[in-house]
Amino acid sequence: MGTTYKALQTVTVGAGGASSISFTNIPQTYTDLVIQVSARNNRSLYVDDFMISINGSTSNFTYKALTGDGSSVTSYNGSLAVVGVVSATNATANTFGNATIYIPNYTSSNFKTITTDSVSENNATSAQQWITTTLHSNTAPITSLTVAIGVGGNATLWNQYSTATLYGVYNVDVSSAPAAPTIGTATAGNASASVAFTGVSGASLYTATSTPGSITGTSTTSPITVSGLTNGTAYTFKVKASNPIGTGAESAASNSITPINSAFESIATINGTGSAAYVEFTGIPATYTHLQIRGIVQPNNPSGGGFTWPVFRLNGDASNAYSHHYIQGNGSGVTGSGGGGNQTYGLITLSTQGNATNVFSGFTMDILDYRNSSKFKTVRTLGGFDNNGTGQATLSSCLWRDLSAISSIRIYANDGLTLNVSANATFALYGIKVS
Repeated sequence: MGTTYKALQTVTVGAGGASSISFTNIPQTYTDLVIQVSARNNRSLYVDDFMISINGSTSNFTYKALTGDGSSVTSYNGSLAVVGVVSATNATANTFGNATIYIPNYTSSNFKTITTDSVSENNATSAQQWITTTLHSNTAPITSLTVAIGVGGNATLWNQYSTATLYGVYNVDVSSAPAAPTIGTATAGNASASVAFTGVSGASLYTATSTPGSITGTSTTSPITVSGLTNGTAYTFKVKASNPIGTGAESAASNSITPINSAFESIATINGTGSAAYVEFTGIPATYTHLQIRGIVQPNNPSGGGFTWPVFRLNGDASNAYSHHYIQGNGSGVTGSGGGGNQTYGLITLSTQGNATNVFSGFTMDILDYRNSSKFKTVRTLGGFDNNGTGQATLSSCLWRDLSAISSIRIYANDGLTLNVSANATFALYGIKVS
């Protein structure tokens, strides 16, 4: 497999020297990093280590080094961020040490390993060769690097003309920008979209761009999430691929999608008291698209047995403007029934038997377009209970033949209006926004 190098940043030290050389905003699109250093410190009588900081930190480093001058070899180790040697003892003004610092997998969530090969030669009077391995015990991707000279109180300066170049290494031999990806399906989210595509050879990054707005998202694989879209606006997307050489042509446009905000917001919760004949939500705001009630109920059936049917009235309406139909089953059979215009309530679901201690019925009740003054109101309910051998599941629909916006909902029982809701029952009203 070939390797492509791309110079990302070069720093040259000017007059007066510099305490460090830094690289910031390192792109996360390469496989590895390499720093090529040609440097001299401002203390000609000493050899100085040069040290590295990653993302602004010099903590959590350990190193091991082999050093030699042509006649002997010494090993060192420690808990410092040492990565090499700068210049040899008695270095003249024109003598610069050279080093190659290699950092593989710098975007990964693993610890970072740094290997350095550094040399300094001073006209045969002194020399240093260092092979250093340094471990940074931190899992964050590398976004900035700083190289400084000296250990502890021996900090010195990079002399004028010292240079360092940061390279991005891409472990594929590429000679041109990648081809255009093949567009897939775009899927709408809340102020966002997921854009699928088929990738191409030699690409390291993919970018999806919206029309309208030119809003972008990036990823190394399909799909790409594009955030910051406007709910209710139609968008299409094109995807392009890039690598260290450049960026290729865009794909064809995707299908059109319209992001929406479909969010549940809690309006009110009512807990049973054990004695109330009904529960009622009043003052319901007209700021939502739909309503939903989630209920857990155990009626205290005054007859002491049989089933209780929780029912509802909207806006206090006790007329015959309700009709309903339902199907129910107990696991062995299904029955159904319906009521016409003589009904004075709307059906929710079959509830528990009056004697079923600690057994509660659960239901979800949806009211669509509850504030629309141009249509009758449709209510859909799914609920049921199970009591170790007995039980029922019920799916019901109800129509309130009224054009008024719903501002109150009362839930009670159909057995003489005596629901007497258990103290452990809960009714939660939610507003659903779709925009």
